[in-house]
Amino acid sequence: MTQRPLSARNRHWNLLPPAPPEFVRQSGVSPLLASLLYQRDLRDADATRLFLDADYSRDLHDPLRMRGMAEASARIAEAIARGEPVAVYGDFDTDGVTAVTLLVQALTAMGANIRPYIPHRLREGYGLNVQALHQLAGEGVRLLITVDCGISNVAEVAEATRIGLDVIVTDHHTPPATLPAALAVVNPKQPDCAYPYKHLVGVGIAFKLVQALVRRGLSLGAVRGRDLLDVVALGTVADMGPLTGENRVLVKAGLQALNTTRRPGLNALIEVSGLVQGQITATDIGFMLGPRLNAAGRLDDAVRAYQLLLASDYASAQAIAEELNRTNRERQELTRQVQMAARAQAEATGKRQQRIVVIASEEFPAGVVGLVAGKLVEEWGRPVLLIERGVELSRGSARSIPGFNIVEALASRSELFVRFGGHAAAAGFTIASANLPLLEQHLLALADERLTDAMLQPSLTIDATLDLNAVSYDLLTELRRLEPFGQANPLPTLMSPAVQVIDARPRGGDGQHLRLLLRRDGATYEGIAFRLGHLAEALRRHPFIDVAYQLEANQWNGETRLQLNIKDFRRARG
Repeated sequence: MTQRPLSARNRHWNLLPPAPPEFVRQSGVSPLLASLLYQRDLRDADATRLFLDADYSRDLHDPLRMRGMAEASARIAEAIARGEPVAVYGDFDTDGVTAVTLLVQALTAMGANIRPYIPHRLREGYGLNVQALHQLAGEGVRLLITVDCGISNVAEVAEATRIGLDVIVTDHHTPPATLPAALAVVNPKQPDCAYPYKHLVGVGIAFKLVQALVRRGLSLGAVRGRDLLDVVALGTVADMGPLTGENRVLVKAGLQALNTTRRPGLNALIEVSGLVQGQITATDIGFMLGPRLNAAGRLDDAVRAYQLLLASDYASAQAIAEELNRTNRERQELTRQVQMAARAQAEATGKRQQRIVVIASEEFPAGVVGLVAGKLVEEWGRPVLLIERGVELSRGSARSIPGFNIVEALASRSELFVRFGGHAAAAGFTIASANLPLLEQHLLALADERLTDAMLQPSLTIDATLDLNAVSYDLLTELRRLEPFGQANPLPTLMSPAVQVIDARPRGGDGQHLRLLLRRDGATYEGIAFRLGHLAEALRRHPFIDVAYQLEANQWNGETRLQLNIKDFRRARG
């Protein structure tokens, strides 16, 4: 029996089958594009049309179909008419900050007496807190609108009501069994909500709230609805909202807004990120703009990101953007250090081999535990909880793998937590430090019961197989019809078999990356494989490989060239 060749990253390759011939015929597109659509669960003409030709003016749902939206918009309209002080209370990540930005900008244009409140990650933690509620009530606020938080704050909403605040909760996280007794709860995931699209993030729901207010006759004045879409795109992509359905419509239009935005803060952020306005993609949001906005809340104060987005002049915006850029570099270094420490602790304690890994330390800053947990999940292929352990209270983040709903796992022992929230793939929590052993014991039992060996096998999904000599600019143009790429719509990964390596050289300051020159039937292509520089010599000895890659256009010194961003390779069969 022939041994299955291992890949460079020791992953199983999951090659998806092509689309059925009948679907290819009905779709009216190339067999490759038809297969990519089919693999994204687009199985009929209407779904394919909506995906390829998402139209902002045609493809958005009625906001008033969302449960609680009629009551929420009516109460906000009443507050505006009466001149009541209104507070918008958000989360400290990019989704929360962009949602606060959007509502403050829109409601101010409608004449509201409005103020923002973004809690400090380290001093206050996630979600509503009683001290902030009392502070806002003392300042005369009578209506509190949450964005990107609140759905799990049953006790805090009850306290807000007791001290005279009307509360409107808008949130997208998984609702608990008992909803807060707010004046209105707006969350498409709550029971009995007829809204057809369930995956809006916090800023998307805030945008639908503004749409509902406009439906009620309130005017945005000089602000157009499309002028708000730049921050909708930022928050949706940065929060890893799936780029399907209505999210795709909003992000596609939002990228157009972002590439022509006149916000001084975004213009400055684009510049310090080394991007070019007019060429910004969803990938640029995810890897360049979003992390810089998130850095404020992770290491400093998320209010700085909010101030950047609503800066009125370029000079002040530039100063904040440069500050966030420095903070992001600090965040990158801290993330690297914490990842090394967490990895070492997991190996030393034997936890690395467990089906779910729970690691706590006084040395893990709460601002980066989510980032590090995500990196370790990618590295280890199993759920990870990383926790900043305190004397009395600990704060942590959890990241999971497909098939293991982490927020449901936490909810199954909800009595252990001070607060928690999230969704299937990611969650955050505050817990009494004394309860950490109980939490770990419970999660290990769940993991043994629900996580199979197959679920823990690292894998790479490959969308299509094609000869390397089929790679061209025309192919790249065709693949770009699927943009914007992101969560639930990843950049397609292609595989070309039996490719010859005619040159392999380490690249980067420490030689950690790998530059390849590949040939098939006389056609030659350049490729880059990140963090595989140590395999250069092995490829010189065994130069025939199957290669899995994503196709991109690389710009360097004013020249654009096709490049294979190599995700993995293995020795060619035969």
